[in-house]
Amino acid sequence: MKRRLQLTLVALIAALLSVVCLIPGVVALVSLPLTVLWVGIPLLIGAVWVGRRLLNAHRCGAGYVLGREVARPYRSGGPQHRGFFVVVRGLLTDEATWRDLLWIGVNATAGLSLVLLPQLFLAGAAAAVLLPLVALTPWAVPLASWWLQGLVGWLLAAGLLTAWWYATPPLVRAWAAITNAILGPSRTAVLSSRVAALTTSRADSVDSAAQEIRRIERDLHDGVQVRLVSLGMTVGLAEELIAAHPERARRLLEEAQDSVTATLQDLRRLVHGIHPPVLADRGLVGAVRALALDLPLDIDVRVRGFGADESARLPAPVEACAYFVISEALANVVKHSGADRGDIALELGPDTLRGVVRDDGRGGADESRGSGLGGIRRRLATFDGTLAVTSPPGGPTVLTMEMPCVP
Repeated sequence: MKRRLQLTLVALIAALLSVVCLIPGVVALVSLPLTVLWVGIPLLIGAVWVGRRLLNAHRCGAGYVLGREVARPYRSGGPQHRGFFVVVRGLLTDEATWRDLLWIGVNATAGLSLVLLPQLFLAGAAAAVLLPLVALTPWAVPLASWWLQGLVGWLLAAGLLTAWWYATPPLVRAWAAITNAILGPSRTAVLSSRVAALTTSRADSVDSAAQEIRRIERDLHDGVQVRLVSLGMTVGLAEELIAAHPERARRLLEEAQDSVTATLQDLRRLVHGIHPPVLADRGLVGAVRALALDLPLDIDVRVRGFGADESARLPAPVEACAYFVISEALANVVKHSGADRGDIALELGPDTLRGVVRDDGRGGADESRGSGLGGIRRRLATFDGTLAVTSPPGGPTVLTMEMPCVP
């Protein structure tokens, strides 16, 4: 009952907005031939600007009915950018503009009929219920005896309510499907958007790889190389002193041994930043558990879909991406959140890896303030992954990461 009333309300709002949408649609069509006289340019821009906002409301309504968002396929930028003629050319070459006009025409006939029928069923039922009362008024024209007229009215009301009950969901869903088919992005727009996203992701990947190579080069040059040069000088000096001053040579060799140990530690840290050995040895679940144990917080790790012994393995690049994403998220928890505890949830589906990092800190995470969330998002985008952040002031902060994968 509640769902049908909600759908009826959506249909009523859609019907009212459909009538309003006719105004910018007509203005846009009339202003098209007037653009050569300049007077049509501001009319066209204004009509498109108003129309797009009204149609976005229809997209929201259709998305509510369908249970999924109806994307807005408009190009970036708008009438506030550049000159009039450039804006008009952009509007006229944007496929979404013509699809909007097509929807206004289709909705003015088929769409409006679909969303008006539920209202007519309810209004007719209400009128039929009141029919016997009208028959009792002095000015009524009696069609039959009042009880017969009442019986017919109640039967008619029952029939209309039955029609409303069964017809409203498919009628409103049909309107939403038409809206999604026309106002949603076309296949060409989806593919173009996908190509643009992949191009950006590829550029970010190349940039990240170049930065990583420079970091490794810098660490080798400033750390390991200096230690190795110092080690060579120490061993050479010990060789010169071993015959005449064996005790001093022995101390130099001890220093060289300590230097070798420190160099090995530097190399391990460097390798850990490239591909952690624990990830290769124990897999993603084991590496994440080890990572959680090293933090100065109480971190609970929950795993699902990796098998009874949590031994399911993923492609090495996917595991590395997931590990570093979770590592960066936990680093943000330690540095920024002020949390006392947190939890990690890993879920492996048939073709998707999902990770959730939650903390009980102060919240208010803002990607624009350089909190590391942008880097996480770019790393995930390389693998066609997504990041969702929920962080109201006062907490909790929840980071949900998803990326496609095949175990």
